[in-house]
Amino acid sequence: MTTDLVDLPPRFGMDRPAFDKLEGRRPGELRAATSVILARDGAEGLEVFLLQRADGMAFAAGMSVFPGGGLDDADRTALADGLVDAGAAARAATSWGTTEDEAAALLACAVRETYEETGVLLADAAVPPPGTRERLAAREVGLRDVVGHLAADRLRPWARWLTPEPMPKRYDTAFFVAAVPEGQEPDGATSEAVGAGWCAPARALREWDDGDRALMPPTWAVLTELAAAPDVATLLASATGRRPLPVTPSLRPGGERVGIAVPAFAIGAAR
Repeated sequence: MTTDLVDLPPRFGMDRPAFDKLEGRRPGELRAATSVILARDGAEGLEVFLLQRADGMAFAAGMSVFPGGGLDDADRTALADGLVDAGAAARAATSWGTTEDEAAALLACAVRETYEETGVLLADAAVPPPGTRERLAAREVGLRDVVGHLAADRLRPWARWLTPEPMPKRYDTAFFVAAVPEGQEPDGATSEAVGAGWCAPARALREWDDGDRALMPPTWAVLTELAAAPDVATLLASATGRRPLPVTPSLRPGGERVGIAVPAFAIGAAR
């Protein structure tokens, strides 16, 4: 696999004055996070569920994103609490190159954030009582109070992106793919979003090209790869056993603009 860098479209760059303000600053702390690519088969092929973040958000304001968010302390006890069984934790640890405890925490975070932001519950459980989702988001209850066991094998590893060092807010984000369970439908009813819906990856990219949709580099790169999958079965098969390599975009100062480059494998240019 080549590690050659590929320049992303110039729109992803930043003005030189904005970059200069970052130089010399202490980089933000790297926080573990997850993002879940919910997928279904639509009339024209594979579709994914995208949220449009509210303009007032401190991070990724106005962007179209997959559901997700940062790990919290409760996520880190998922293995000890029995939310994730040892076998699933071991498989996830191999995929992500981390410990079983950390891998179980990623799975718990992915399930929790997906439920909070979309109402889809990736777990072996009946639909919780009304108001449970809101109580979980408010931290009045924990995920262990909502479900007894996570359906961890529904989550397949896809990609891992790290925010570059100069940025004040930095995340080490594990991207999973998951088919929407039968009988469930995501709604995007979260205070963090002002819109949500299903969209074919290729259409989302065309809307970005036309200036009708805002995307961050990781979302754009993931959508670029997803556009090659004709259906959910193919997507899940390609994700099975996948071991995502970490992608940290490189900032390339030059003239009035600072460009961004990533390894070729990050956008499926070489696999």
